[in-house]
Amino acid sequence: MQTYVVRPKIDKSGAKEKTLYYGVPIISGQVDEELLAAEICHRSSLTEADVLAAIHSLKDLIQEHLQHGNSVKLKGIGTFSVSASSEGCETPEACTPAKVKAQRVCFRADNHLRGVLHKIKYIKSNR
Repeated sequence: MQTYVVRPKIDKSGAKEKTLYYGVPIISGQVDEELLAAEICHRSSLTEADVLAAIHSLKDLIQEHLQHGNSVKLKGIGTFSVSASSEGCETPEACTPAKVKAQRVCFRADNHLRGVLHKIKYIKSNR
């Protein structure tokens, strides 16, 4: 079960301001690569060092491929890509490479991974 708290937010979209309340999930912790490596090694014949090396290589390779303009699809997990934008230019010629900037790394979860959303149940926290 995942917990949530209720937080107020002022809605200013209408003619009159009103307060609405939203359920916000509480992150209960964070799993790092060492813990993932230990769990993977218990589920497979790989050593923890092998798994950590694979994770580090995967990290490096994703960065390299994104840098070269590729998206990276990990079946069952999702796709990583880069979004970019530029300031508006008066002519196509004025839109030079120097004006195009990478904005962020985007991640779109695969349908298999998004399937977890249907399994999550929430309980209200007393915080």
